[in-house]
Formats: sequence, C-alpha cells, structure tokens
Amino acid sequence: MTEHKPAPLLSRGVVLALAASAVFFWVWYARYLGVDFNELGRHYDADAQVVTTDSAFVWGLPAVGCLLVALALIGHRLWRRRG
Repeated sequence: MTEHKPAPLLSRGVVLALAASAVFFWVWYARYLGVDFNELGRHYDADAQVVTTDSAFVWGLPAVGCLLVALALIGHRLWRRRG
C-alpha cells in the first residue's frame, strides 16, 4: 500500500484568498473605519477636495467573503486529513 502525503494546509488558493481578504480589509479600514462621518453620513477632505460617504462599508463584504473562502478551504483540508 502506498501512503499518500497529505496536502498542505496553506495551498496557493488559501494564500491568495487570505491576501485578497487582507487587501479588502485594508481598503475597508481606510475608506470606512478610519474616517469620521458627519450626521449625514459624509466626510469632506478639504486637502484632497473629496467627499466620502458611509456607503464605503461595502468594502467589508468582499473582505469577509475572501476570509470565509480561505477558512472553508482550510476546513476542507482538515476534514480530509481526519478521515
């Protein structure tokens, strides 16, 4: 009988999903969490003359999605190692 070597937990897909998640979390922080909005949900940057709205929270959705994909891939590999 030949022994199969188990696949590594951090495969290329897991690393890519984690990297994408980190990038989206950084954008989410920079555009939403790190900004003080007024009561109308807007922030005006006078230096750059840019108005940012609180709709930038949507950057958190792909961040969480990519993180869930990475966790699902890791969980699948752990499940296959168990059995």
